[in-house]
Amino acid sequence: MERLTMKTMDIYASARDQLMNLDSGITLVILHPDFYGQHSLIAPLLQASGQRTVFLAIPKAGADFKALSAALVEAVRAQLDESLDKLPAKPQAAAEAVARVINAHSPVNLIIDGFDLLDQDPAADFLAALAAQLSGGSRLVIGGRQLPMELLWREELQPKIALVPVNPDQMMLDYTQSINQTVLEVRALGPGRVLINGRLVEHWDGVLPRTLFFYFVDRGMTTRDEIFRTFWPSLSTREATNVFHVTKRKISEILGTDLTVYWSGFYRLSPDLELHYDVVKFAEAVQNAAVADDEGALALYRDAVELYHGPFLSTMEQDWVVQRRSELATTYAEALAGMARIYARRNNEPSALGSYLRAAATSPEREDLARAIMELYHAQGQPQAAIETYERLEAELKQTLDVSPGPQTIELVKSIRASL
Repeated sequence: MERLTMKTMDIYASARDQLMNLDSGITLVILHPDFYGQHSLIAPLLQASGQRTVFLAIPKAGADFKALSAALVEAVRAQLDESLDKLPAKPQAAAEAVARVINAHSPVNLIIDGFDLLDQDPAADFLAALAAQLSGGSRLVIGGRQLPMELLWREELQPKIALVPVNPDQMMLDYTQSINQTVLEVRALGPGRVLINGRLVEHWDGVLPRTLFFYFVDRGMTTRDEIFRTFWPSLSTREATNVFHVTKRKISEILGTDLTVYWSGFYRLSPDLELHYDVVKFAEAVQNAAVADDEGALALYRDAVELYHGPFLSTMEQDWVVQRRSELATTYAEALAGMARIYARRNNEPSALGSYLRAAATSPEREDLARAIMELYHAQGQPQAAIETYERLEAELKQTLDVSPGPQTIELVKSIRASL
């Protein structure tokens, strides 16, 4: 319940505040595609007092500038009750025509959903020109499943553009601040996702380049011998060297830049890259929560849980991946348990129980989690649920470790059974 209510509300409230408190000079707002509540941000725009709204959604992939123009003419006619002639074929002239109508009704929020479905070049030229000419508090707001880098990195738009929401702690990056840098965004918690300058890397030319890429990023710094032992233990040094350099060259070609540099016997991530890695942010959040006060710790644990989109590189099964996956799953369980302990101290038993149950689902063999769940169930008048929790723990320990629960856990279930 906690994940679906208060936590979601906090994230949405923060995003809404960012949107509604933008500087008055911002005329182009891009809804961040990594924010799962992207469409929910349209509601406050529709409800804003003293403002009018023109909304259109791109219906299908591959829509060209002509289709966008026709849809925009119809939306303006229907939602502003304003006649707009057929737009000129050139993006700049079309933008001037639309801007005249919008500015005459200022302030207006012009919302275009599904920007990524458009034929990008002429559409980007049109929207950039339109944003440059809006005035009187009017704004162009666009959403989609991919970042429109064609707009984000246009120098002439920098004073007028904003990406909403931004939250570096949850890997929602503000690309408008990285116009002159190479940004590498890596999400390894889940199936594995890589973006270079906002563009998703979809083709890796085989499993090996992708796996070696994630190994480099996760290690940060490693030796050639460590790489060879991990990937090619049965090959001779000469054979492993050949395969390694070919694979490393493929990674550079895929990214369009060098991932690593070699210095003092170590391969290190290139200092020319601005790296954002979800595993690092996840681990730092959990570590910092351990020494923070309850309020700060709860916020950090929530950030960590939000970043954990699934087991580490869930589509890979190499030995180093499996080991790292186990380590991070343990950390995830501890983050959930940390949240649960704070909720319990605040007498928020439903939220504490929910967090403990999620932690136990990740680490079903942990007796401390099972005992906490049993105690909460018992306190809530659900002794049978507490006993079933014990029985599941007992079966799990027998199957995986061939041991029985410890004396403390056994005494707890005896006392609960006695209460029946």
